[in-house]
Amino acid sequence: MSEPDCAHVICIVPKLGAGVAGGKINAVYTRMNLLADKAGTKVTLLNLQHGCNQKVAFAELVKAGLLDPRIEHQSINELCALPQTATSAPPPLPDWDATKDQQGSKKRVTYLRNGVAVMRDSLEQTVAGVLTTRHLLTEQDRDIRLKYLDDALVESREAFGDGFVDKVAFVAGHPASRTRREHGRMVEIEDFTMGETFADEVAHHRSLVRQHFPEDAIVFIDGITSSHLSHPIPARKVLFLHADHRNSSGKIVPRSRGLIETFDGDAIITATYVHKQRLDAELAHTAPVRVIPHYTDAAATLGTSRKHICTVSRLELTGKPIHQCIEAFVRVMHLIPDTNYLIYGAGLGQARLQQLIDHHDCGDRVHLMGHTANAAKVFSHSLFSLAPTMTEGFGLALLEALTCDCPVISYDVDYGPRELIQPGKNGELVHPGDIDAIAAAILKVHADRNRYATSCAASVEHYSFDRYRDRYHKLIDDLVSNRFYFDLSARDLKEEMLRALDKAPVQQRDRLLELYIHQCDQSRDLGGMYHGFQQKIALRPKDPRPIVRCIWLSRRLGRDAECRAHLDLYAHRFPDQHADFVARYPDFIELADAVGGPT
Repeated sequence: MSEPDCAHVICIVPKLGAGVAGGKINAVYTRMNLLADKAGTKVTLLNLQHGCNQKVAFAELVKAGLLDPRIEHQSINELCALPQTATSAPPPLPDWDATKDQQGSKKRVTYLRNGVAVMRDSLEQTVAGVLTTRHLLTEQDRDIRLKYLDDALVESREAFGDGFVDKVAFVAGHPASRTRREHGRMVEIEDFTMGETFADEVAHHRSLVRQHFPEDAIVFIDGITSSHLSHPIPARKVLFLHADHRNSSGKIVPRSRGLIETFDGDAIITATYVHKQRLDAELAHTAPVRVIPHYTDAAATLGTSRKHICTVSRLELTGKPIHQCIEAFVRVMHLIPDTNYLIYGAGLGQARLQQLIDHHDCGDRVHLMGHTANAAKVFSHSLFSLAPTMTEGFGLALLEALTCDCPVISYDVDYGPRELIQPGKNGELVHPGDIDAIAAAILKVHADRNRYATSCAASVEHYSFDRYRDRYHKLIDDLVSNRFYFDLSARDLKEEMLRALDKAPVQQRDRLLELYIHQCDQSRDLGGMYHGFQQKIALRPKDPRPIVRCIWLSRRLGRDAECRAHLDLYAHRFPDQHADFVARYPDFIELADAVGGPT
């Protein structure tokens, strides 16, 4: 059987839009662009939301240069679409005999029958095409609106007077699923292609990917937000961990621990070696952890004067306590009279920061500068940066600052600050929330700024684009070369299963072992069964049954030393069940007593 050398990479995002921003989503876009440029690689952005606004948002990202135009966009309904088999159809359009146009910011077309309006279109030119919202006026008891992109029906909304609202997703002009809500509350989702009804989106999405997801793909799951789809997806999977699996104190969220430890994919990716060490020490994950740091193409603007301190961050004060930096700066600003504190960013915390500035009457020294689209320019004009953060998966702003010869003062937290900042060299780390320590660090770096700046460039050589590209390309090449194939026509199915086990992803290895053990049982191959259950012990560390089977099989095969070793493992992992086992089968007492003794 020939093995294709191309790769189809699918990256999952919950939704797109103007309000979706931040380092995490930008890192996803950067990775997708990189892979789209790799020969023989097709990249698809899988959107968990379906609708015209999502298609327009994607087109805007492409137009803005944030996404490569070679990247394909599909909603989960479109990617997992099946041929239409249900009888459901779009609402019928009324007959009309005349139209009336009205020009304005949007073109409006009213359709008339016998002089009475029966339908109205509102047309708007978008980067994704002509968006048409069609309002049917013939129904008295409900409000029906259809949305098209370039004449292709994408979605419909039907509102009833009793608070119920039905939204239907269309794929290739056919209804794929209907979502019903009552006063905004989810009631049910009916999937027309599967003929099933679901209580929520998670259950619906899981069923879609379980049954209709392309198996010959490499899927990137970013963080915890889309990891609920991990188990059902029958393809090779890579989990990228940002920082959303830990709370503000750094502890792993219990739900996240379960998701990571039971992740049945091919690799877990993190951006820092500090994070990898923590994962290996604290979690019993089965997928290997690989480190692929981010990169930045920022560069220092030469010949610029540097006079002020900066912060470039979203103004979300729970995770980014910028107000603590203002408090620290106010305490020492009289000692650095020619240096101001400039804060760039936008967010819900802006009003609170302005109140704090007004409270300290420091508006002449502390300025809220608003959002900046050119962080590199800000860092190139700044003496150093203050980057308070309670948790940071990597911190692209930290890397951009250092690349622009701008030392950084940040909190001593996981993971980016501890990985990127070398105290006393390219910046300082202080205990979170210690205002006095922040103030002292400001004075320390300000007094010796040039020495700190000279260490910045060397500290970020490891984070070049070439290294970033090579690491991701090698990851894809490794996953393609390790692609799993199983030849059902092989003469010796047991040998074929063993060969396939070497490359099978974790989620399929268990089923292969079941088949292998069954084949061995049919041919009375006790040694093969024993070998199969030995592999199950490693695959299912929390399941006592494979150990028990190995105890019995090793004893029947006359391998007393191995039997004692399995008894020892059984006693270590499951002491209560081991005691019951020995009590129930007295003939094992001698072996049990000999555990740990000479063999």
